[in-house]
Amino acid sequence: MHPLTLQELAGDFDLQWVLSYGSLPKICTALKEKKRGEAQDLLRAYAVSYLREEVKAEALVRNLQGFQNFLEVAAANYSEQINFSAASRDCQVALTTVKEYYSILEDTLVGFFLPPYLKSQRKRMSQQPKFYFFDNGVTRALLGTLQDPPTPSEQGRLFEQWVIQEIVRLNEYHQKDWKLHFWRTSHGAEVDVVITRGTRLLYAIECKFKRQPSAGDLSGLRSFHDDHPDVPCLVVAPVVQSYRLGFARVLPPDRLFRNLSDETG
Repeated sequence: MHPLTLQELAGDFDLQWVLSYGSLPKICTALKEKKRGEAQDLLRAYAVSYLREEVKAEALVRNLQGFQNFLEVAAANYSEQINFSAASRDCQVALTTVKEYYSILEDTLVGFFLPPYLKSQRKRMSQQPKFYFFDNGVTRALLGTLQDPPTPSEQGRLFEQWVIQEIVRLNEYHQKDWKLHFWRTSHGAEVDVVITRGTRLLYAIECKFKRQPSAGDLSGLRSFHDDHPDVPCLVVAPVVQSYRLGFARVLPPDRLFRNLSDETG
């Protein structure tokens, strides 16, 4: 089971809570009862007892200190393309071991890879995947930042991770058979999520933690749109109402997820 979705939280949904503490059921209950300290303690315990002790108990890794170093590096670099060589240097473990550690996180459902979309006809695409954790609260527990509110730059990354988490959950719960990718050119133009089914491109989605995204926020989508003019381009942001922005539509999260849930094409 995944953490609670926006739909499951319903009237209890609070975007700032989800960005700061995630949506594991016990955490949501503690926050609803205004026990923020208890929520923080539970998240720290999860990060320590499960991600470290359980992995050790299952003998999934031999070098526990190396794995601890890796967790800190992986948490610091969530939502970014993985530089395996740099992670190997930072963790002081072999390159093959870093790749094995990432696979352990994926196999234990602590996180997931988002591969690049590699079928551009005109631009050479970047090859390395991104990695996301399954819950924002666990991410921030690993980072040791639970006591402090997310910084503006951290909010943007947490919002992106949460949106992608929700799309992953929706895909699995509704058996959509989607494949999720990110899109990035060698020149740095990027789109956060591209959804495909089979050989079809269904949607390109950009995440913006802004109250009113503008045309200046569409550079990555615009580059994608030039290559794929028939694919709907969406911007998800904490806006009150949907609106058109040139070739793209700006949607609040609940509207985006509802539209994706209703997708049958």
